[in-house]
Amino acid sequence: MSSTAVSPSYGLYDYQRQVMLDTIASINRPRGMMEPYPRILLHLPTGAGKTRIATHLVCELLNRADQDSLVVWLASGTELLEQAADELVRGWGYLGRHEAYVHRYWGSQDLNLGNLGGGVLVAGLGKLHFTDRRRTGTLADLSRRVCAVIFDEAHQAPAETYAYVLEQLVGQGGALVGLTATPGRGWGLSDEDERLADLFQGNRIEIDSRGHDNPVAYLVANGYLARPVFRSIDFESQDDQIVDSDVADYSSDFLAALGDDSDRNERIVNLVASELRRCGRMIVFCPSVKSAEDCQEMANSAGIRSGVVTALTPPEDRSRVIAEFRHRDGDAMALFNFGVLTTGFDAPTTRGVVIARPTRSVVLYSQMVGRGLRGLRSGGNRNAWIYTVVDTSLPGFRSVADAFGNWEELWSQRGSS
Repeated sequence: MSSTAVSPSYGLYDYQRQVMLDTIASINRPRGMMEPYPRILLHLPTGAGKTRIATHLVCELLNRADQDSLVVWLASGTELLEQAADELVRGWGYLGRHEAYVHRYWGSQDLNLGNLGGGVLVAGLGKLHFTDRRRTGTLADLSRRVCAVIFDEAHQAPAETYAYVLEQLVGQGGALVGLTATPGRGWGLSDEDERLADLFQGNRIEIDSRGHDNPVAYLVANGYLARPVFRSIDFESQDDQIVDSDVADYSSDFLAALGDDSDRNERIVNLVASELRRCGRMIVFCPSVKSAEDCQEMANSAGIRSGVVTALTPPEDRSRVIAEFRHRDGDAMALFNFGVLTTGFDAPTTRGVVIARPTRSVVLYSQMVGRGLRGLRSGGNRNAWIYTVVDTSLPGFRSVADAFGNWEELWSQRGSS
């Protein structure tokens, strides 16, 4: 045979290459001496592979920069940071042209930021801000070596402390690339959404929908994302607290009261029991720690294989339960959680998501929905079942596609890419 097809070990899908090449073209666009460094927001649906695309971008930038240059990858959650660091190590092993370092800087990890080898600094936003407050000028000094900054979950960027970190790091020049599935903070456009669009100079890159209504429709039609089947489970809560319609989301006290409702928790477990065989793997987002623990206890009593993960779960137990849930052993399992697993969590076999934690945040809702949207071509499923427990007195979200297009007008007014 005279021709051999060779598949890359760390490749990109067609749409991912399009986003990657559009980003490189925007970074490389000729600029006058007084023009600011490029700021670009990559707007990709949850499950579209933003970490893989950004890893290719980081490797491309480092390969053409001086070997002592740094890319700073910013995120605010441990799962996101760990996922990014692991992916960068893997990606550079295939794509890098010289030795480079992947530095980890979050939690209890410590580094001398003034003496880093060239490569990528994966850093927690809170830790960088604290470090600069403790040693003023640390970020400004670091910025002299920074050729680009990657900001994961970039819809958080307008927050005062995060914006400060960004301005310090990109102050000497270099690209700023944000990653997000939702380029805004809520369902309706707000002043904060305006600030986000201004921060990235209205430059947004998204997937070419190629004749489809939106990127989500394109990804579903081509098997990259599972087709979401939405089901609403109405429940009339007995809680009589007054909900302030002006606040951004429901208070922790309100969610805790909702989580104390034993009838509601029983309804959640009954839903899991009836749908688990169809879904195989189900993630349940509960309104409180107590709700997650109570639901898991009820599930165990009913003979349902299940686990629970919250911020209070010891790290070793958390790792064990997540590993069990991810394992492709064919046995059905439900994973109850509160406050975790919305970002930086990937379990391709998940076919069912129960959203029992009400929210006004389209960002949070889309993140929860996205845990079940890995498609067949990405090692997931053809269909995903999304069950939203709709407390009848509270507003709910029904469509991830509607959420994705929420900020279209805002960004188009600023000349997005």
